[in-house]
Order: sequence, then structure tokens, then C-alpha cells
Amino acid sequence: MYIRILSLAAMTIGAMVVSKVAKAQIADLKGQEPLTVLAGSEWSPENGMDQFVQFMSDGDLAGSGGCNNFFGTYEQDGNELKIGSLIMTKKMCPSVMGAEKAFISALETARGFEASFKEINILDEHGEVALSMRRRD
Repeated sequence: MYIRILSLAAMTIGAMVVSKVAKAQIADLKGQEPLTVLAGSEWSPENGMDQFVQFMSDGDLAGSGGCNNFFGTYEQDGNELKIGSLIMTKKMCPSVMGAEKAFISALETARGFEASFKEINILDEHGEVALSMRRRD
């Protein structure tokens, strides 16, 4: 029971840290040529984990939350972005589960984006930056 509480606390703290780090690393896209099409691009946060998301040309997306792989769909209309519920593998990696949950949540709540060729900010339903990433392809 004690170990379960400690694990839960560690995951919660990890998610809070990732959330704050993602917001602290907001890409400054002013003066950069905007990217208007996500299809065919792959992005990763600069958090040192193996997280990434790949937007495919057919409206599908895939990636890794750092432990589990995920698959899903997205719709882009201009700078609006909606990502459907993601299907994930079910591996357990206690040291990264909090960070993975924060990453997946930021993607699933996406309602918009602003991007250059090298950087992207994923925006939530309030237009706030939920996640900043750099291009990795």
C-alpha cells in the first residue's frame, strides 16, 4: 500500500513538472514562416524522453508517450487541430507514467496549433499552450 501511494505521488509530481516544463519552453514563433500543414511531420518535446507524435498525410497519427505507443486520428482545418481519443499499448513504466499521461492529455485536448517549420505549440481549448515541441523529421 505504501509503495502504491509513493508511486502515485511520483507520477503526479512528474506530470506537474512536465506540464510546467512544456509551458516554460514555449516556442517563440514571431517572425518565423508559419507552417500551415501538419501532414508528414514528426514532433518531439525537448524533455529528454522518447516522446513523439507523427502526423501522417491520411489523417492518422502515431507516436510514443515515452513508454507506450499510441495511434489515432487528427483533423486539421487551418490552425484548428482536433485529435481524437488515442489507442495505446498497455506497458507499465513507473518512472515515466506521469510524464506520459501529461503528454497524451495535451495531445487529446488539442484544439489548435501555431507552428513554424522547426517548432510547434499545441493549444488547448482556451488557446493556451499545452505543449511545445521541435521538429524531429
